[in-house]
Amino acid sequence: MTDVEKKQTGAEELWIGVVSEYTPELAERLGELLQDLSQHYKGGAVPREVIEEFIESPWHDIVLAVRDEKIVGMLSVSVVMGALIHKNAYLEDFVVDAQCQGGGVGTALFRYAKAWGRRKGCARLEFTSSGKGKKRQAVDFYLSHGASIRDTNAFRVEL
Repeated sequence: MTDVEKKQTGAEELWIGVVSEYTPELAERLGELLQDLSQHYKGGAVPREVIEEFIESPWHDIVLAVRDEKIVGMLSVSVVMGALIHKNAYLEDFVVDAQCQGGGVGTALFRYAKAWGRRKGCARLEFTSSGKGKKRQAVDFYLSHGASIRDTNAFRVEL
């Protein structure tokens, strides 16, 4: 990892940092975490080329939370540019291991994502959450960390 922050959470240290090197173990663990995030993800290691695209790009990063040498959370963050907005950061793939939820991992990752966006010159951090089922807990988390719900719709077109 590069660009690492160390946080003390209770008796344990939590390391937050950007992925700087591909390993098969990293790819496998990311796949395990993402399986908890989305019912559409069928599991398996994240492809090497996906991780390497993040590593090579100055506008996209995969951020990890590591405790006791185990990846306990992750997120992806990207810069989105537009003529009107100039630069915003966009948060994707935000997930914390179920056994670690409520222990400060999500808060540390979220703070890191906001700081990352500021360092990239972004005005805002944007993201979506369905707010349905177990995702209701995510909405409550975001609201407790200063997020507001926008009056807009999220659309998707398959390419």
